[in-house]
Order: sequence, then structure tokens, then C-alpha cells
Amino acid sequence: MDKKSRIRKYLPVLVVALLSLIWSSTWLAIKIGLESMPPFLSAGWRFLIAFVPLLAFSLKMNRPIPKDWRTHLFFIGFSLINFTGGYALVYWGEQYINSGLASVLFSVMPFYVALFSIKLLPSEQITFKKMIGILIGFAGVVIIFHDQLKLSHPYGLYGMIAVLISPGFSAIGTIVGKKARSRFHPVTLNTFPILYTAITLFAIHFMFEQGQDISYDLKAILSLLYLGFMGTALAFVFYFWLLKTTSAILMSLITFITPPMALFWGWLILGEPITLQLVLGMIIILAGIGVVSKSSG
Repeated sequence: MDKKSRIRKYLPVLVVALLSLIWSSTWLAIKIGLESMPPFLSAGWRFLIAFVPLLAFSLKMNRPIPKDWRTHLFFIGFSLINFTGGYALVYWGEQYINSGLASVLFSVMPFYVALFSIKLLPSEQITFKKMIGILIGFAGVVIIFHDQLKLSHPYGLYGMIAVLISPGFSAIGTIVGKKARSRFHPVTLNTFPILYTAITLFAIHFMFEQGQDISYDLKAILSLLYLGFMGTALAFVFYFWLLKTTSAILMSLITFITPPMALFWGWLILGEPITLQLVLGMIIILAGIGVVSKSSG
């Protein structure tokens, strides 16, 4: 095997490892940013910052900028499904729960993808083994919920529900994005949808977050820069680059790798507790990944 063949073989593995490292830390970065500004404003700045390097890179690559209204209507719809819906729920929910719990709840995304693939991706139809994996994964989520029902914050339960729903949007976005990869370069597929997401989130901020405290302190700025450049622009280009030749279900399994790492970041930097039920639920969810992964072959 020559050098180029080895690179082609191992590059996807390296990209998955990089995505896992980045996305496991974004939960903590979101939590830090929420200490200084309300959720929809914070998310809006994240996506606006991400748009800048994506546009610059598109221009440098001489990628054609779509000008027809049909393409931009698709980008608007894709932005609402893949970014706005899911991230609005994640940011709102993480106000009331810790970053480790949020990452574990979000890790049910592969099960959403498996279910939605029945209609949207016939080539990845659900099997009996996949259903078993789904049931195992949700059993882990039930265990996590049981431990967290006594949260002191009155909106804690609603925060968990919001984060648990959010992967549904990302799952549909993953499937739509996989279909769209035959038409768009991964940079093009992200650039304008990310801009439209920023505009939508700023609009939601102006409608619902007026009068809330906002502080553009150093922690907030560093959080936004990291989330914008690394957690959004770079990560999603890599994600949709992989998605062209990889199963949507298998790609969504990245969300199973991030919870253990996110729990570690939350414990190390913020001192967030790691409870026995949280670890047990995570282990059971990870057991589901084996079943889904093997049946996706």
C-alpha cells in the first residue's frame, strides 16, 4: 500500500477522532458562554462567527456562490432543520442542566437517525438489531432521567426534555445533508445555511431575550470564538465531508463518543459531578452503539 492509499484509508479515522475531541468540548464551551449572555444571542454569535471563515475559504477555493433562489430556499430550510431547531433547544436547555448530562442526552441522535432513515434513506432501513440497539439506548436515557428528576432548578426537567428533543432536528439534517452532498461541496453546504441560522437566532433573541443581562467578557468572547471557528465551521465541514461516503447512522454514532469526554471536561474544569446513574446510563447507551454499528455493517 503506497503512502497516498494509507492516507486515504486512515484519514476518516483521524477526522472522526478530531470531531470527537472538538464536539466533546463544545458542551463545556456553551456552558461557559451562557454565564455571560442569554442562549439565543450566544448561539447567534457562534454561527455568525462561523460564517466568516467559511465564506473566506469558499472565495479562496473559487467555489461558485449560489445565486438562484431555489438553492437559497433549500439552504434556509436546511438551516432551520439542521442548525436552528436543534441548537436553539440545546442552548436553552443547557441553561438548566450541566454540560455532561446535556452531551449524554444528545447522544440519542443515532436512534433518531435510524428511525427517520426508514422513510428518508431506504438504503439504511431499520432492522431488528437496530431496534434492539434503540431500545437499549433509550433504557440508558431513562436511567439518566431517573437520577436527574430531583434537580434543584425548577426548569431542570424542561432543560433535559429540550436537549433530548434537539437531536431529532440534527438527525433529519444529517439525512438531508447526506442527500445534498451529491450536489454541494461540504463548504458550500454549510456556508449560507450557517449565515441564515445566525440571522434566525438573532431574530429569536430580539423577540424573547430583551432585558436580560449581557456581558461580552473575556470568557464569553473566547467561548464564542472557539465554538464558531472550531465547533461549527471546521467541525461541520469535516462532518459533511465524511458523510458523502459513510452511512448516516454510523456517522451519527460520533455522538456516542463525546459523552465520556464531555463528562471529563465538565468535571475537570467546572467541577460538575459524575453520578453513578449518569455513568450507568452512559454505559447502557454505549451498549446500544455496538448493536446499531454491527447491524449497519
